[in-house]
Amino acid sequence: MRTKVLFSERLDDGFLEALRREMPFENEVVAVKLHMGEPMNKNHLKAEEVKRFVDLLKTMGCKPFLFDTTVSYSGKRNSVKGYFEVAALNGFTEGSMGCPIVIGDEEHEVVKGKLEYQVAKKLCGVSVLVLTHVKGHPCSGIGAAIKNLGMGAMTKKTKSEIHEGGKPVYVGGCVLCGACVENCPVGAMKLNEEERRPEPSLAECQGCSNCTIVCPQKALKPRIATFDFLLAEAAKASVSKFRKVYFVNFLQRMARLCDCFDEPLEPVIPDIGILAGSDILAVEKATYDLIVKKEGKDVFRELNKKSFAEQLKAAEEVFQGEAPCRI
Repeated sequence: MRTKVLFSERLDDGFLEALRREMPFENEVVAVKLHMGEPMNKNHLKAEEVKRFVDLLKTMGCKPFLFDTTVSYSGKRNSVKGYFEVAALNGFTEGSMGCPIVIGDEEHEVVKGKLEYQVAKKLCGVSVLVLTHVKGHPCSGIGAAIKNLGMGAMTKKTKSEIHEGGKPVYVGGCVLCGACVENCPVGAMKLNEEERRPEPSLAECQGCSNCTIVCPQKALKPRIATFDFLLAEAAKASVSKFRKVYFVNFLQRMARLCDCFDEPLEPVIPDIGILAGSDILAVEKATYDLIVKKEGKDVFRELNKKSFAEQLKAAEEVFQGEAPCRI
């Protein structure tokens, strides 16, 4: 059975009415999971866009609140206080949005898989509307709904463990072909010709696992599992804790890099529209397919050296297969 995915070129009344009929929420608390941006990078979801969803949920008898978690790297969003300041700077306040804003930090519930995934406590046991701004990302090619949950619904500890778990380990058999060097998004991989082996700078490596994927000799393996697998398993772990869930992906203002980069970033492709559905795999696949179709190529693979196809493949294994994910 084909999963229904809605599409609209713009966030208009007709699309919102279609969403009202499709979203599974009614007379309940709903967490709106989103990224509220950085001070200098203005590609993130706009407060006025999110407010329309808050108002829509209220017409359905729901009590919405906006939610995101603190980040594991340095910056203002590393603390709850700092994140509230950034959110307010970007127009996200309780007064302007008409609902509470909650920033999660250390409080969590654990779901076991390849890692012990620490899911933000405030998302556990409530319904969740996942609002995602789609953009490029150096570790997954594209950052969309899987990343919104796989990173954004986790504690700092789990976020760091996903990146560390995807870092490469040399297992032997290198022929110095250079594929790992050519396909490292951050230039962290070098070849040691004297020892005939790859030599990653693990301090610079972000754990994207691309070198382990592209190596024709399979001379490298991820420390625990590929970044794509761990990210997808974390997303599944979070969903397992939700009461209900629905996904909306905004294919607009798409820059090469993530909204987490606190610098001005220009979009690299024209706006496409908005996708929505109850199946994360269907919405993510439609997102990737639309971008490739509109551009005539895997544009973010060219820009970030990694294809989102790898993320989709891992997510299918996790969500449809027997990948462990136990409460």
